[in-house]
Amino acid sequence: MKVLPRRRRAVLINSVLGAAVLAGAGGAYAAVTGDSGSPARSGARTVAVAKGTVLATVSGSGSLSSPSDAAVNFSTGGRLTEVDVKPGDKVTKGQLLGKVDATAATETLAQSRAALTAAQANVTKAEAGQLSSAPSNGSSSSRGGSAVASAPAATPTVDPAQVAQARAQLTQAQNAVDAAQRAVDGTVLKAPAAGTVASVTAKAGDTVSGTSGGGSGGSVGGNGGSGGNSASSSAGSSSSLSGFVVLTNPSGMQVTANFSEADALKLKPGQAATVTLNAMSGKVLNAQVLSVSSLPVSGGSSSGGGSAGGGSAVQYAATLTITSPTDDLRSGLSAAIQVVVGEASGALSVPTAAVSGTGANRTVTVVKADGTAVRTPVTVGLEGDGTDQIVSGLTGGEQVQLATVSSTGNGGFPGGAFPGGAGAGGARNRGGGNTGVRTGGGGGGRG
Repeated sequence: MKVLPRRRRAVLINSVLGAAVLAGAGGAYAAVTGDSGSPARSGARTVAVAKGTVLATVSGSGSLSSPSDAAVNFSTGGRLTEVDVKPGDKVTKGQLLGKVDATAATETLAQSRAALTAAQANVTKAEAGQLSSAPSNGSSSSRGGSAVASAPAATPTVDPAQVAQARAQLTQAQNAVDAAQRAVDGTVLKAPAAGTVASVTAKAGDTVSGTSGGGSGGSVGGNGGSGGNSASSSAGSSSSLSGFVVLTNPSGMQVTANFSEADALKLKPGQAATVTLNAMSGKVLNAQVLSVSSLPVSGGSSSGGGSAGGGSAVQYAATLTITSPTDDLRSGLSAAIQVVVGEASGALSVPTAAVSGTGANRTVTVVKADGTAVRTPVTVGLEGDGTDQIVSGLTGGEQVQLATVSSTGNGGFPGGAFPGGAGAGGARNRGGGNTGVRTGGGGGGRG
């Protein structure tokens, strides 16, 4: 037998192996891209093309707060003579909360009223010319033993400068009375709104400070316009409020949540959402996006879900209004939030894992009744959290093959896909929540 030279033998072997690889690659490529059917993968899962509602959501986390929570303080400081509520009490708007000693304020009011009366009298005299020096009234006199009539009395002279000065003094006196009245009103504290007493910081006999030197009228829901109360509200939890009395009120409850930068760009006012309370896992509340901040959350920590993740991801805060009943809620409760950023009702859809490719080059593997699998181009509409809307390329009821990812597949390729081909994609990281498709047509409730 003739022995081939070593170099010639190596070239021949490499040529044979190269031809085999090319033949295998060509067969795999034809199986992937060809129109003719090929047997479906053994053990591959299939699902039917369904019709329902496809949802795309983003998620975040935050806590409940109530704009109606309020810290209430006396506008006039002094010694507490009575405290009429305790923590846990439910109060109505205008209900008495406490009083401080009004002795000094009442005396000041009396003095101011006396000064006002004097100022009013001065204005009357000035306008009548009675503040000017005037000749004495006429009288008879005897000259040479005969009676001679005196000259007629002079007409009072009105001095405009004196009138202006008297009126200015009257205005000052009236302002002093108004301020003294507010100080008296400020010794009585009433609830600016209905709510529950969260805290009371002093007891009868203690001295409390006043606000704004006697306060001003028109405080939040004050004493019927008397200005006796000073109240403040906060979007944060009631623990961030401080005052003689802190009132909590679940009415108009909101939640402020942080979202990753990618998810925050999808948020818009008016979008529907669900809120799940961490302390009440079975409690799901309906909500609506109220506003989205254009400034990042300080610190940039990642506390919610979403596509960005990571401890250093940039986040943006959004405020949502709770639309479900809130009577049993409390400020400060932590919550997980899912916002619906896309919805397609009555749509044909398949699981995300059944779709391969990107952009306009999307395909699914349709499994025919005879067991053959055909790679079929499709047009994808809304990309949901776990399902994709199929705009064209499929009909309802068709069976599609789900991609599987394994360490060893056909020819050793992961998922049985030829490198660089359409492959077994599907597991796209969309970074949203976990809601997929609701079958049965129509949009139904989100809760």
